[in-house]
Amino acid sequence: MYKNYILIIIFLFLLPFQIMAYDFSFQKDENLLKLDFEDNQIKDIKFDFEINGQRNFGIINYHNNEIYILLNTDKISFDNFKKVFPKPQKNKKLNKKINFNWEISEMAISDEYSLFSNKLNFIYDNGFESMTFYDNNKEFEFSILPKLDGNKQIYLFSKNAGQFFYAQKISKNMNGGALIGKGSFRKFNDYDMTIKVKDFSIDKNSKFYNLLLTSRMLDIFSVLQNNQDEFNYLEVPVQKRGNIFSFDHALMLGGTVAFSFKGEANPSERIATVNGTYGPLYLFEKNFKNVPFLSELFGKNVEESLLAADFKVKKNGNKTDFIFNPLSILTPGKTRNFFDIWE
Repeated sequence: MYKNYILIIIFLFLLPFQIMAYDFSFQKDENLLKLDFEDNQIKDIKFDFEINGQRNFGIINYHNNEIYILLNTDKISFDNFKKVFPKPQKNKKLNKKINFNWEISEMAISDEYSLFSNKLNFIYDNGFESMTFYDNNKEFEFSILPKLDGNKQIYLFSKNAGQFFYAQKISKNMNGGALIGKGSFRKFNDYDMTIKVKDFSIDKNSKFYNLLLTSRMLDIFSVLQNNQDEFNYLEVPVQKRGNIFSFDHALMLGGTVAFSFKGEANPSERIATVNGTYGPLYLFEKNFKNVPFLSELFGKNVEESLLAADFKVKKNGNKTDFIFNPLSILTPGKTRNFFDIWE
C-alpha cells in the first residue's frame, strides 16, 4: 500500500503538466490532491492521504531548474520504509534537480524499539548526489556525502547495533552494542564498508549460544560472572556487489575467546554461508606471544591460534545448518589455514 502511494507521488512530478493550465482539486474521504498552476506551468502539488490509519501529507514545489518534495508521515514500519526508500540512478529524461525531504514522526524498527522525529534528505541531479538520515535523539545516523576527490563516503552509526541488525534481517540474536561504519560508495548496490560494534551480547536463546558457552568454558572470569554471552568487539569488512554481501577476515572478541570468519549472503534469496574458527585461549596467547620461546608456539592472530576449532553456518530460507569440526581444536594453528579448510 505504501509503495503504491509513493509511486503515485513520484509519477505526479514527472507528468507533462504544460498540457494543463488550470488548478485542479480532488478529495475523497480523508484523501486530498490539489494542483496549482502559474503562467500555464505547474507551481505545486499538495497531497494529504491516509494509509493504514496513518496520515501522510506534503507538497511538491516546482522551480525553474529544481523540484522540492516534502513528505510527512505519522508512523511507518522499517520494512515499509525500505520498500519505498528512493534509490535514484541516472535519468537523462529528467532535467531538473530534485531535493527530497521526508519527515517521519515514528519509525517502528521492532515491537520494542522505534526511532522518533526522523528526517531523510537526498539530492538528485542527473544522478544521485547525496543523502542524510537521522532521528532527533541521534540514535541512528546514515549518510552518503561527496568527498573532495569526487568520490562519495558512506557513514553509519547506531546506538543499538542489535536493533540495526534485526531491522536489516542480518541477525536477531544480538543485543545492544554501539555501531559505527565507514566506507566508499559508488552505487546502492556497489559499495565497501567496515562495520565495528562495541560492547554487545548474544541472545541466550539463539541457536549458536551453546557454541559460545562451550568456547568460553576456559574463560574463568566470564564463567564466574556468568557473562559468557557478552562480547567486547566485532569488526566486519563488508562488500556489496549487486544483491550479494561478502565479508572476509571478520573478527569478534569476548573475554579470552576470539572468533574469525568470512562468508557471503544474499538477503533477497535468503541464503548465506559463513566459514569460521574460534580460539578459546586468545587472551592468553595475546599476552604471552611476545615472550621468547612461547612466541614460537602462538600465531599472529586467531586464525593461527594454538587451540582453535572450525565451524560453518549455512542458511537457506528458514533452515539454518551449523557444522562444528571438533577434530580441529588441537591442530596447531601454524599447520592449518582455516580460511581454506572448508573449500
